[in-house]
Amino acid sequence: MPNEKFIFDVSHKNDLKPSTDILSEHKPDLKTVSHPGLPESIYICYEKMIPMSEAESIESAESESGRKLIEEMVVRKLEKPSPKIITEKYEKPRAYIDGEEISVSFSHTNGAVSGAISREYIVGLDMESTERSVHPRLAKRMAHPQEDPDLYKKLPPIQIWTFKEAALKAIGTGLRNPMNGVLLTQIEDSLFSVQFNDGRKAKIRSFQISDQWISICFFKLSTRP
Repeated sequence: MPNEKFIFDVSHKNDLKPSTDILSEHKPDLKTVSHPGLPESIYICYEKMIPMSEAESIESAESESGRKLIEEMVVRKLEKPSPKIITEKYEKPRAYIDGEEISVSFSHTNGAVSGAISREYIVGLDMESTERSVHPRLAKRMAHPQEDPDLYKKLPPIQIWTFKEAALKAIGTGLRNPMNGVLLTQIEDSLFSVQFNDGRKAKIRSFQISDQWISICFFKLSTRP
């Protein structure tokens, strides 16, 4: 199958546009996601999946699909053998190539899986369906007391959810830490700065691919806690 290129507009006018390319000719639904606003050393892939039935172990299936995605990304993007991946419940996955740790993160919805890898940045990725809603009371609890209230009026709450969860994934806590401990500041349409309670800072790039919001939090490996 020849390589095809798919261009998707993000939801904000005049914003940078992400693009996707087929990563594997044997898996045409597996695509790399490129964004001109992301460092070149951060690789993101996206794959549509068949929605899982209630009869399946959803948690187990999600973990396995995430592992397989990361393995394929390492082989095809970094041209390295399959990494050793360690996943534990409520912990950030860890991946090693010949003893060298690389930063990885993956996320699922019921119809897709997405992953990010980098050797130079710590990454945290979250993805949610654009059709998912957030209850107003929950959206209020997500907000940091120093955040601009207009942020929650301009953007869909579910997109802000992906900012916060991606940030917490990057520092390795996930939702064990409260979302209101993450302070967001908008820099441009799809770029945000984030500050954690301990003073550490990172950036978040967010965009829409098909019917999914994807947000990636990243900071330099040298600033890893």
